Amino acid sequence: MNGIKVSLICTLKNEESSVKEFLDSLLSQSRQTDEIIIVDGGSTDRTVEIINSYIEKGAPIKLIVKEGANIAEGRNIAIKNAKYDVIASTDAGCRIDKHWLENLIKPFEEDPSVDVVSGWYEADARTEFEECVAELTYPKLGRVLKDSNKFLPSSRSVAYKKTVWEKVGGYPEWLYTAEDTLFDLNLKKVGCKFAFVPDAVVWWKVRPNLRSLFKQFYLYAKGNGKAGLFLKKYLREYALYLLGLILLLSGFVYKSLWLLLIACVLIYLLRPTIKAYKELRSFKVFIIAPTIILIHALGIFGYIVGLIERTRKAS
Repeated sequence: MNGIKVSLICTLKNEESSVKEFLDSLLSQSRQTDEIIIVDGGSTDRTVEIINSYIEKGAPIKLIVKEGANIAEGRNIAIKNAKYDVIASTDAGCRIDKHWLENLIKPFEEDPSVDVVSGWYEADARTEFEECVAELTYPKLGRVLKDSNKFLPSSRSVAYKKTVWEKVGGYPEWLYTAEDTLFDLNLKKVGCKFAFVPDAVVWWKVRPNLRSLFKQFYLYAKGNGKAGLFLKKYLREYALYLLGLILLLSGFVYKSLWLLLIACVLIYLLRPTIKAYKELRSFKVFIIAPTIILIHALGIFGYIVGLIERTRKAS
């Protein structure tokens, strides 16, 4: 597939503060895309105005405004309007490495049988809090490289043939989050050939405070529940919390069990905290990390809400 043409797609909403940096990183790629299709879900700030200013200057952007479109619907709309067979997908709110597209497209050029190319993403952490969030919650490249066949790429850094998107029926529009995970799994089910390119990097902004971080954890867990994904993983976590509750209640009868509970909680909090400290070398980690871990523990209860919505949808 030498000399292939690429349609780059993304969705956004209310990205006034970040859209300039995003577009500048797209337009300064070492390998230019042949078209950029952006679907706006109904921004109420200056996002559309800023994008139009780039279009007026000659940027190869097609802007589609679809009020109320979620991420999955926005991506599907963009792909339906794409001219070319290879789709590169990323997200607003990211900063794109200069060689991202060049590296992402290379496997298609080298091997026409490749259907999907998984890129990579790194944390765009700018504060100690964000660095700690990234260290505790972001995937580690070293682990992925041990078995990249199991890696499910985020649609903030992925490329695929339009034909395989059509084959699986596109992104599942009934999901608000986890839509790209289910899309990946559907691609694997139909036998698509994946390639992994760790050098195709986008930099993804980390949630800057506890409120936005809890919302992220909750919505991601809810999306996984609604999609019916990773049930065993969540059951293991719930079983751990149930054990803690049993120890707490049993302590009213056998007070020594409270000591066991305290020891378990300390181990649960300190093991990842110490690992984060070894990487970041800041004593603030011992305050920040346990808080993040507890926020994550609360956020995963969104999975139950997602399962309930899934049951209602099925009935």
